[in-house]
Amino acid sequence: MPRVVSPDPSGLAALMQYEGEVRRRATVPELVYHIANETRRIVDYDQMFVLRQSRIGAGFHVIAASSLATVDRNAPLIQAIEKATAELARTEGLDRPHDFSAAALVADAALEEYPFGHWRWQPLLDRDAQPFAGLLVARAAVMRETEAFRLDRVAETVGHSWLALTGNAPVRRVKGLGPKEKRGLVVGLAVIALFPVQLTALAPVEVVAARPFVVAAPFSGVIDRVIVPPNGVVKAGQPVLRFDDTKLRNDLDVAAEKLEVARTRVERSTNLAIGAREEGRDITLMHAEYELAQADHAYARDLLARAEVTAPKAGTALYSDRRDWEGRAVNVGDPILQIVDPNDVDFRIDLPTREQMSLPTGGKVKVWLDAQPLWAIDARLETVSYQARPTAEGVLSFAVVAHPLGDAPRVGSRGTAKIYGSWVPLFYSLLRRPISSLRQFVGI
Repeated sequence: MPRVVSPDPSGLAALMQYEGEVRRRATVPELVYHIANETRRIVDYDQMFVLRQSRIGAGFHVIAASSLATVDRNAPLIQAIEKATAELARTEGLDRPHDFSAAALVADAALEEYPFGHWRWQPLLDRDAQPFAGLLVARAAVMRETEAFRLDRVAETVGHSWLALTGNAPVRRVKGLGPKEKRGLVVGLAVIALFPVQLTALAPVEVVAARPFVVAAPFSGVIDRVIVPPNGVVKAGQPVLRFDDTKLRNDLDVAAEKLEVARTRVERSTNLAIGAREEGRDITLMHAEYELAQADHAYARDLLARAEVTAPKAGTALYSDRRDWEGRAVNVGDPILQIVDPNDVDFRIDLPTREQMSLPTGGKVKVWLDAQPLWAIDARLETVSYQARPTAEGVLSFAVVAHPLGDAPRVGSRGTAKIYGSWVPLFYSLLRRPISSLRQFVGI
């Protein structure tokens, strides 16, 4: 039979006011906060904790505490209270009120140091008389019978309001899996893990000329002027740059004078060889000096002719800026600019070594350029470098070359390329990088 205790007339008005305030709460969080902090007007306590049944399992979690704005479930005291509640549920059950000592139920330093040693569990019951939440009251003294009566009344009012706010579903629990569901889940996960997917990797890409002609310095000298502008269109045989020819002209003049001297000496020696046998002996040496002077003169003339460099074929001139080259000394063979066909381009992709995978020739590649990020360009994989090299950013990468299948984009454009590899099970695609990192870490 339910306990019958005469209510305290002095607290009847406060209890009725409190019940009205509880019924006016619009949400469950407002209700919980009001319970934890305002119930002290009805029942004296040092601290109250509001617990709610977990959505998974049979445990109860602390969701509010008096004098605290928020609850840190990682705090030692909160964890100890939840352990003590779980032990109380195992030994006594939580469907009725209990007075107990939390420190006696669970050996925990946080409970031993807690200054209030008397606890009372007051359940909040649903329509089936099962606890869905509870009020855990901590006091320095044991609760009197009149106070327990008032707490029972508070629990009935709070439970009714909580159920009304949640449509008789105070805790939306996650249904546990039975043996048949678990077996189905295992089979489903196995099927998903073995589902074939295609390995892919993202890498930076740049549009480069497929077969560029590199214009290099024909000799060591100083560039006087770059005639064509950057990205300028040139025709075959058109001058593209000119070297400073001051030294070349002087060298040609000196070589011409040496040639004239050698020619004069040969002619003089030939005329004297008829009457003087000694002069005839030196004619062979003078002829050799004359031929050497001819070679020097021809070389100087050839260098002067090459001071103006012409385009070997029609195309577009690619280089950085005129100011980077004009007045700059270069050595023979140094590349200065490129002559490229704008319609014959490739994609150069820097594939990081961490994304390394088997890439068959002719594989699928998609490219998104920064200039048109919404449209992908289809490409066909052509070659992959054998050895990885560090890029300008210091990333060790393989050089992958792909050829566009549609219109040729502008040379120099950059973006992101998606490279497609072989087909593998899904679990391998997900675990490939973690397994590789683990092997590198442990050294196997």
